[in-house]
Amino acid sequence: MKNCLWKTTLLTLSLTLAACDTSEPEPEPQQPPAEAPRCEASPVRCAEQGIDALNLLTTVSTGELREEGTTPGEFHTYVDARAGGTSPKQSYTYARFTPQGLGRVEVDDQAALASTDWDIAFRRYNIRVNSGVSGPSCIAVAQTPEGTTFDSVKAVDSTWEFRTENYFTDSCEVISGEASLGSPETLLGGFWTYQACLAMTGDVFVVRLADGRHVKLEVTHYYDPAPQQTCNQTGEVPQPSGAAQIRVRWAFLP
Repeated sequence: MKNCLWKTTLLTLSLTLAACDTSEPEPEPQQPPAEAPRCEASPVRCAEQGIDALNLLTTVSTGELREEGTTPGEFHTYVDARAGGTSPKQSYTYARFTPQGLGRVEVDDQAALASTDWDIAFRRYNIRVNSGVSGPSCIAVAQTPEGTTFDSVKAVDSTWEFRTENYFTDSCEVISGEASLGSPETLLGGFWTYQACLAMTGDVFVVRLADGRHVKLEVTHYYDPAPQQTCNQTGEVPQPSGAAQIRVRWAFLP
């Protein structure tokens, strides 16, 4: 009889403790979100001709990249695209769009022809994206209709035509724009127009990245801010102008 009472008491105590235990189970550790898939690398058409036409070098750029803006949800990036002067001695400055801003990619011009790590490249007044005849990735660009403002672009329009870099003919002859100063006609080349200086057009572009995200982008300055304003208004630029020190306004789209 005593043995039965002892067992009954233990069972009652166990049930009471279980009922009083209000602690929550330990949460499962969260796994970091998987990175969105990026396109596979593809061979660069006219690569040898591109090395000559764009003077692609093997010295990595030392040009500075920094964020200057404070607008929530926007980036205002300074890019030192001087590359050693009007006769470049350094490669393009290569970069990638990230949630923290435009991040440098340490690669030289000729190595970049085989790299999918970069999205965009700057040197002097030339800006290229990584696709087509420019690189092995699949970055594509759409130019919004004339008169479109940066603030008015809230989402991707299904009517926009996204294209990859294609500044060579089928026979690998370079295609130069009317106002390109002899350089290949890149997808972002419409950011400037030339008279006696490089005036900004205010054109807004949308860039589709390799992982499917979209970025809206406007190049606001080729010169330092004050000389750029003078150039835009008068067609002349005072010296020193701070040429090839580019400012880019950009933001991710939903």
